[in-house]
Amino acid sequence: MNNTTTYRSCSRIFSTLFSALLLTFSVASCSPDNNEGASAGGEGMKMVIKVDGVIGTEVIQPVSKMAVASVSSTMSLTGGTTVGNTSGLTTASGFIADAKAEQAPMDATVGNQILKSAVASTGNLNNNLIAATQPMPVGYTYRILIYDKATGLLWKTVQATSGTPVSLDAVKGGTYTWYAYSYNNNETIPEPANTASPSIDTAIDKDLLYATGEVVVAKTPQNQQDTYNVAITFQHKVAQVSVKVDASILAEYATINSFKASFAQNNYLKKGTFDIKGGSISNLQVIPTTDIFTTLSPTNVWEANYYTADPAALTSYKVNIDDLQVHFTDAAAAVADRNLATYNGAANKPSFTYNFTSPASGQRLLGVANLWYMLTSKRILHISNNTSYGYALEQGRSWAFLNAKENFGNLPTSLVKMSPWTSGGGAWIGGNATDDKTENWVNYSASTSGDNNIINKINPADASKKPDIIILGYDVLYIRPAVATALLDYINNNGIVIMLLQDSVGAENRSFFNSLFGVSNITLDSNGSGGAMYPLVGTNSNDKILNGQVGDARGQYWGEDAGTTLGIVNVPLSQVTVYSYGQALNRTGSNSGITMFKHNTKNFFYIGDGGFVSNGDLTSAVICPFNYDATTKRPLPKPYGDAGNGYTARSKSAYNSIVMGNIMVWAARTSEFNGFKPWKYAAPPTP
Repeated sequence: MNNTTTYRSCSRIFSTLFSALLLTFSVASCSPDNNEGASAGGEGMKMVIKVDGVIGTEVIQPVSKMAVASVSSTMSLTGGTTVGNTSGLTTASGFIADAKAEQAPMDATVGNQILKSAVASTGNLNNNLIAATQPMPVGYTYRILIYDKATGLLWKTVQATSGTPVSLDAVKGGTYTWYAYSYNNNETIPEPANTASPSIDTAIDKDLLYATGEVVVAKTPQNQQDTYNVAITFQHKVAQVSVKVDASILAEYATINSFKASFAQNNYLKKGTFDIKGGSISNLQVIPTTDIFTTLSPTNVWEANYYTADPAALTSYKVNIDDLQVHFTDAAAAVADRNLATYNGAANKPSFTYNFTSPASGQRLLGVANLWYMLTSKRILHISNNTSYGYALEQGRSWAFLNAKENFGNLPTSLVKMSPWTSGGGAWIGGNATDDKTENWVNYSASTSGDNNIINKINPADASKKPDIIILGYDVLYIRPAVATALLDYINNNGIVIMLLQDSVGAENRSFFNSLFGVSNITLDSNGSGGAMYPLVGTNSNDKILNGQVGDARGQYWGEDAGTTLGIVNVPLSQVTVYSYGQALNRTGSNSGITMFKHNTKNFFYIGDGGFVSNGDLTSAVICPFNYDATTKRPLPKPYGDAGNGYTARSKSAYNSIVMGNIMVWAARTSEFNGFKPWKYAAPPTP
């Protein structure tokens, strides 16, 4: 930065105070190098040097004029590939990427946002100037060379630190030209070997800041003390090349065992010789650089910053993913280990090409690759009655939660990354904004025709319409024999069933559960009225039903909706994970059965309340325990439960919506990796 302001007069108002303070700074802050005779001829004149800040780039421009950066890839991308475009357009699934390129001033706020994990890709940037001066961190070092303009000789040189002003004695009537430079860190900066014609080499692993200016010290009356402030505003003389790979979303599905990324060419980065007096760089040389990341990261996020002295030549760079060995935690052991970098063949490794427009010194040329695993879209069969309460998540608030892309979708901010079943649609095949009843819902009827309707949906003539997940809710009270047979066959062939069942202790239901567990002694207990609050059991932080992507329900309660809770008695405990028993917090009597469990080897989840996700009434203590925020689309606990057994009505919250959200994540993941459809990466890798 060329500070051309000439100081011909200075403040005298606080001269006495400044003299006392700055004398202290002079002793504490000045390096002894080349500083002999600092007071000679000073006659009370003080030159005070401090850092004002660092400006982002040589060109100040509004955000609307920001240079356009873009990215292309050999992988499926989520959608938008420039800062100004919106992601969320792809219907691809499996291993994909949300990639972004950004070209912005170094250290400017807009340049940092894209580095955040799961960054929103709307590209909404503020309208401030993008090259505003930023403060230099306190304690960063810089060196200043001060020359007598009349003789051209070096007068003084000092290594100083940001945040601590330096005070030097000056000569009345003298004119000084100064040059300051810094590596934008706290390392020691030696004096140049040749101070008559000083130069330094730039580096690819650190920044270079520079500023220059002139100070004219006036000839004032004898014994008059004046202070001449030198406020340094540094400017970057190189460009930053930043690469970030964020695999934290992929790591939700797989353990990453090895990772390597590299530049496709080794000639992207250059160093040069910086002429301190001339402010220019010459003698450009390529510093061969290929490997970027070669080791594991405990956060599954990798970041690297480089610098180049020749930004104009770097209109693009390409990053290859050379190695990405993972172990999918939900997949069968025989197919769980995959190298996603080479799965489609060594010649088809993932790569990202980041493109920039007229890059210049002071800019960050940023390339980001967020590596995701995107679940495939799923079809749900909902079985319930035709009311607005959405007992099987087919409509109402429970469907609104399920269908929202903020929860299950391909947005960078989606809780669960899941591909839409149609462009612009939700993640659940056949659903629409209002409900999922068009082709994926059966109005329950305890009759032969009702049985046939269900069976025909479980085993449709069109195999593409076979459901991945089945949800049964009120008023499914009876698992009649024909439906039981179809459900058991479906479960035994890796289908996912979520059964919300209440009231009936009849033979049909007992027979179903005995067949499910391969026993003959299971009985049922119907006990527990609307408003009952059942404690959720279990404290394991790794249990994805209690503490999943939707929320943490450990130590909380679920609430019974309107009807009677159905507990399962004599469940083989070795076959299940229990989430609630039959003693409600606000009841003196108890249900003798288990009221919520997940089968450990079959894809079956049970809750003893057909209205577990009933929704509509927002204030009742005894009905509609499912709660939902229509703005954020996230499920919410609901203050719930009527008074009883010392419990004050609605003094605790029912976590039905959070638990069901976690159940649906479990169902989607289980269907992906262990459902009846072949997993995308089950086949052997391409050679």
